[in-house]
Amino acid sequence: MRFPSLLFALILTGWMALGLPVWAEDLIEIGSAEIDVSKAGSVTIDVSTAKGGFRSVRIRNAGENAIDVSQVRVVYDDQSFHLEERQINMRGGERSRAIDPAKKDRFINSVVVTWNASSGATTVKVLGDQSRAGRRMERAAAPAVANNPAPSPSGSSAIKKGEKLTEDGILFGHKLVPLAREQETIEVGREIGKFDRIRLRVLGSPIFVDKAKITYADGTRQDVTIVDELKADTQTSWIEIDGNKFIATIELTYRPKLDSKNHSRIEITGEYAKTWLGASGEGVKFNEGWVLLGAQTAGFTGYDRDLIPVSPNEGGFARLRVVAKDRAITLREIRVVFQSGPDEVFQMRERVEPGKPYGPLEFKVGRAAIKEIRARYRSRFDLSKGLTNLFEGTPAVVEIWGQH
Repeated sequence: MRFPSLLFALILTGWMALGLPVWAEDLIEIGSAEIDVSKAGSVTIDVSTAKGGFRSVRIRNAGENAIDVSQVRVVYDDQSFHLEERQINMRGGERSRAIDPAKKDRFINSVVVTWNASSGATTVKVLGDQSRAGRRMERAAAPAVANNPAPSPSGSSAIKKGEKLTEDGILFGHKLVPLAREQETIEVGREIGKFDRIRLRVLGSPIFVDKAKITYADGTRQDVTIVDELKADTQTSWIEIDGNKFIATIELTYRPKLDSKNHSRIEITGEYAKTWLGASGEGVKFNEGWVLLGAQTAGFTGYDRDLIPVSPNEGGFARLRVVAKDRAITLREIRVVFQSGPDEVFQMRERVEPGKPYGPLEFKVGRAAIKEIRARYRSRFDLSKGLTNLFEGTPAVVEIWGQH
């Protein structure tokens, strides 16, 4: 009977007439890593040698112990990346659904898998969805992995000992690190910007920082040796980095002091690359033209009066907005000090929820160059979490963004 064959031919002809792909995608293994899931952690799986392009990736638990994945970062060869932030629970043999599916084939450099603590060890495999066209694609030479320590003024790979905190630099990364661990990864993200140099500062318990591994969005890395005790309220000297690339993550290797408390807060500040800020700078191409001008950690007691210096910004800005991270804040005042002319003051009493920008605050003078911003705010208590929340917990980070 030929009816099934004829029906299949008709369906196939219609499929092709619609311009839809005839060839199904193949699911192939492109990388793997053995991991210890008895403690939380993160692993970078290099897949830059995989042949061809891919429509999406999946991760598979190839071991017997379950894994609780909290985040997957897929880094492509054009410096872009996709961050999948969702819980993926997989027992042995199970795999995830497609991550960052697309209609076109793309070259993938690496996949970063982050997991929560459970028990035992397992093997994570990266599977790529590859079309027939993707199999024929050939990439340029894979980017070299640079393990070049950032030079200090002395030419040594070691960074100067802890210095007293200063207000210069843009706060763009932070983490409350548990001292029971020895490694922690700070996620950055390309919307923040490109930096010529960065440094670490510590609030709270002192900590020995051995090294920092900077992974750029194109998959290349830079290892920086520190080997220094950072006391409370101190920072390292400046670390020179590649200002032509976006930072994806900064991985810290550290050791606690024996008399330290349970946690230490590490913050990352940076100086923008010269090509980033300004009306004609590269920053206007991202995040709808909003660029981060400065940020500070907000205290719980009383209203902080923070002064945020703004890097030279030829062409100026026309408006601001305020973003709270990690916790809600009460915002009372924003004073903008221009390079010339009178200050502009915005007064309010507003609750700003995490991740929900407040603004925009439009300047009466129109676009103008900013010298500094003075802000009044405080972290809000969450009484639903009990009295402990009044005195402990993660404080808010207050970010000030500008648009030309």
